[in-house]
Amino acid sequence: MFKNAVEKINKFYNIDMAQNPHADEVFEVLSEIISFDSAAIFYLSPNSLTLEFGKNFERFEDISIEDGLYSKIYKYNDDLSADFKQILDVESEIIIQRLLVKNTVFGVILLIRQDKFSNDERVIFKTCTSIISSLIKDMELSKVLKMQLQALQSGIIQTNKTCESIKEQNKKIKENEKLQNEFIANVSHELRTPLNSIIGFSELLSNNLSGELNPKQSEYVEDIRVASIRLLGMINEVLDISKIESHTVKLNYSEVDLNFLIVEVCNILKPLCDKKEVKIVQNIEKDVIFCGDYIKIQQVIFNILGNAVKFSPVGEDVNISVKTIADTIIIKIKDKGAGIEKKYHKKIFNKFFQVPDASSNKQASTGLGLSIAQEFVKLHDGIVEVNSEPNKGAEFIIKLPYHG
Repeated sequence: MFKNAVEKINKFYNIDMAQNPHADEVFEVLSEIISFDSAAIFYLSPNSLTLEFGKNFERFEDISIEDGLYSKIYKYNDDLSADFKQILDVESEIIIQRLLVKNTVFGVILLIRQDKFSNDERVIFKTCTSIISSLIKDMELSKVLKMQLQALQSGIIQTNKTCESIKEQNKKIKENEKLQNEFIANVSHELRTPLNSIIGFSELLSNNLSGELNPKQSEYVEDIRVASIRLLGMINEVLDISKIESHTVKLNYSEVDLNFLIVEVCNILKPLCDKKEVKIVQNIEKDVIFCGDYIKIQQVIFNILGNAVKFSPVGEDVNISVKTIADTIIIKIKDKGAGIEKKYHKKIFNKFFQVPDASSNKQASTGLGLSIAQEFVKLHDGIVEVNSEPNKGAEFIIKLPYHG
């Protein structure tokens, strides 16, 4: 069989593909070497196989291919017969080989017949395929390259259109975000004015400046004051986050006495501590003074220390410590609350995120406190870290640059 095949294979070299654009002679010589019912040559493009030459082959539309098969075609040792039987929906036997130009696959050639192909026929077919690749490459290589170049150009054009579309969408998103932040800022300012009035008048009533109140009236007025202060805090958080997102936050640097600042925050939190019977234990180095934005550092401590008090069990202590190591101020705030699972350690600094079931006693919150604290610390070139495990409380560590 091999001797006969060698004699017939020589006929391939007499074929002039330029004079035979339909490859009829290629299939005629091939049929003398290996019998088949139908044959086809496909060219490969990124998304499909295009039928270029065929003999008794009725399927003329392009064959769409998935990425998996596209990759498989490039793996020279993989048998593609089963894949193409499924694609072409035939029960007959298929023998298939890749068409190569300098080890680059540009197509496939396949034979179909009812009877199985022998191993000898497969070996011979592989040799024939190599010669056929050489025959068609000179005539068709430019066509193949043009086709692949066209596909590449099409992909580049599509990519450029997609990029332009994304840029336009991003522009609209930024415009919408700007409008949203402006709206939030305006609404926040409008809400803060009446709230400040409510807080002010409730404090006047609490101090009996307009006459004595009975115990029930005093209780109601205090409830109004506390609720108003809480609502004002939430509005301030929303306003702060809108400023952060619009990059309009500016630091007003001054000399910050950290000892005094922490005492102030503890005084602000005293009503909440008294209500929960929680004591804030301070372990603070004296005379820790640095350059920063007093209001924003105060809010950082308030947000984190306030959370520690809020989520602490009744009657437990919350610890805050301050020490300086070289050029770093280290502030640690530790509670004995429910703790935070490790998978949430990064998420808790995301906007609006709240740890599921962090406390059985849910309290009103925007979920912005830690996010704002982290952003304000970043503006001071510092970092916020958390150490926590479930049922073992949480420790937040604030590190700020210290220049004495």
